[in-house]
Amino acid sequence: MNGTVLCVDDDRSLCQILARALSEEGYEVHTAFDGDEALAVFQETAVDVVLLDLILPRRDGFAVMEAIRALDGPVAATPIIVLTGCTPTPAYRDRAAALGAAALLTKPVPLAKLVEVVASAAETAKHESAVAVEVAERPPSVRRPSGAPQGSLERVPFPMLLHHLHGLRANGVLHLASGKKRKWIQLRDGHPVAVRSNLINECLGHYLVRAGSIEQADLDESREQMRCGRLQGEILVAMEILSEEEIALALRAQADEKLFEVFAWKQGDFRFEKNAVVSRANKIGARRSPASLILLGVRNRLSEEIIADFFRSRMDCLVVPGDSPYYRFQEIDLAPEHETLLRDLDGARRVAEIIADDSDQSLIRTLYALVATGLLELKREAEAGVPPAAPQRAARTTVTTKEEAERTSLTAMAKGFSAQTHFEILGIGPGSSESEIHQAFVTRAEDSHPDLYADSSDAVREVAEEVFAHISRAYETLRDGRSRSLYMLDMRRDERAAEQAERGQRALEAASQFQRGEVQLASRAYEDALVNFGRALELNPDEGDYHTHYGWTLYLCHPSDSTILEEAMEHVRRGLKLASHADRAYLYMGRLFRAIGKPAAAERMFTRAVQIEPDCVEALRELRLINLRRERSKGLIRRMLRR
Repeated sequence: MNGTVLCVDDDRSLCQILARALSEEGYEVHTAFDGDEALAVFQETAVDVVLLDLILPRRDGFAVMEAIRALDGPVAATPIIVLTGCTPTPAYRDRAAALGAAALLTKPVPLAKLVEVVASAAETAKHESAVAVEVAERPPSVRRPSGAPQGSLERVPFPMLLHHLHGLRANGVLHLASGKKRKWIQLRDGHPVAVRSNLINECLGHYLVRAGSIEQADLDESREQMRCGRLQGEILVAMEILSEEEIALALRAQADEKLFEVFAWKQGDFRFEKNAVVSRANKIGARRSPASLILLGVRNRLSEEIIADFFRSRMDCLVVPGDSPYYRFQEIDLAPEHETLLRDLDGARRVAEIIADDSDQSLIRTLYALVATGLLELKREAEAGVPPAAPQRAARTTVTTKEEAERTSLTAMAKGFSAQTHFEILGIGPGSSESEIHQAFVTRAEDSHPDLYADSSDAVREVAEEVFAHISRAYETLRDGRSRSLYMLDMRRDERAAEQAERGQRALEAASQFQRGEVQLASRAYEDALVNFGRALELNPDEGDYHTHYGWTLYLCHPSDSTILEEAMEHVRRGLKLASHADRAYLYMGRLFRAIGKPAAAERMFTRAVQIEPDCVEALRELRLINLRRERSKGLIRRMLRR
């Protein structure tokens, strides 16, 4: 066997053709139809070469390459042949080269050429594998360790670094150093979740003094008591200077302070340690996306000098939406005017035009953040595919009217075939006989055979070959009963996949409605929140959080209606069944039990909420109030007995 090839393309027919051709050359071929599936197959199978399309569902080709290159060991150097259906821009070529692509090919690729490129890549893989085995067999004292991702913040600014690790879904610890400053950021699936610092002025006590929450004398006294091994927060609560809730909020704010301070660094070094854990770290506050964290850091802390240096040589660049679907749909907390700007960008405006009237730096900082997070890209005119100026257009080689018409007709046909099933390409139904399939093929071939365009330009002949390849694939698949049955099975799978995608879209819309409801609930706009929670529930009735919040908000809208209260409790119960791990469901159920006069049941619910989430401040407050009432009641009974 010549080796193992992983073919990744969302066009299942193309995968089948490539698999058949490479199998005949002696390769073992595996296929995947989206980015996440490709990574799963890659990690479970010993692959020698990857054939990778760039435009993929769920995770694009570049994101797949980044994930492979971030793996440990020799597999990170697996040869990857990149395929693209459009003319690759210089930016595409540079990015592919930076990620170590063995080749960048434009579809359609002649099979002979593709097999040749795969053979060359497979030979390279075998050679590197032999070298890896030789190194592995050396004594440990001379074996070279694999290097962790590392570099300088001058070359990779901190916002870009966070974005890159988010794209890799990185798990581990990011080590940062600038002079004597040290920071450690814990990442989970690319999200910063905790942070630690060696700076004394970022300790809790110093932070509370700066925030005006405690006096310097309080800090000094608490530090004296810390010598006994107690935590400063516990000491301040015991001293009755701050409440537990205030300490919890301060710890979250302190974590934000530690994280965002890194954005102000103009220089430093970084190193990422995979799967590591940082101890004694602050949990980072409210659940915010990496894009929102980057936006906050850039807008409030990043040096104007770094931003100015970045844009200085890019003022003539066109601002276009990001190519990657994964980055394009990130959650980010934009101001309304900047959200409108992002939505209206069509690739025709330049950096200089957008920031020309920005006097307070807010827009240019937001623009930098959007570029850093991949929501926007900056491209030169040629890279963006913008038509050149009128004099340059006039200098193009003139083609005949007939050839222009041929190319236009064939291009439209090729584009149409790309979106059609084999049955639609041949213009027949699933029940057609073998003779009907043959006649349909002959009819189509008579109008599109490449021989008809032998005297045309190379561009026209290439499009004609693409059209004829579509027709030939359709005929070869459908004329054989077994392959036709397999194809129809794939069609049904695709239909199911489309249904899943539709469900996913509904789930995304439901999540969006739910997030709006949460904002309105927090601002006490209960009626509006109820409408949005109701929409989320209609779109995704199996989500426990939606039932929980709908039930609680329903009660808030009608607190005196006993019938509504029963319905509210039923929704929260449903939420508990669907999401028994959610502290909010127990918190709201406890409040509803309290409303109907069942304090013991309410206390059990609040206790369970705290067991699930020890930082659930609202449940802690409810339990303290219950204990306070209980103590008062005991005191009243004792006074009555003494009479």
